[in-house]
Amino acid sequence: MARPDNDQTARRKLNLVGGKTLAVSIPIDIVRSLDLKKQDPVIVRRVGQKIIIEKDNS
Repeated sequence: MARPDNDQTARRKLNLVGGKTLAVSIPIDIVRSLDLKKQDPVIVRRVGQKIIIEKDNS
């Protein structure tokens, strides 16, 4: 996938995982900048029409 012009935006598709769960991949540069690792907890919340994913630092 080509890198977008704006480093804060990346277009992704939703993938069906199992029967009822949807998943989206997170660009590796974002994963690295947040120092996320496999199985790290994240906070997912909705703000209006946006989905916010935050690193859980607790």
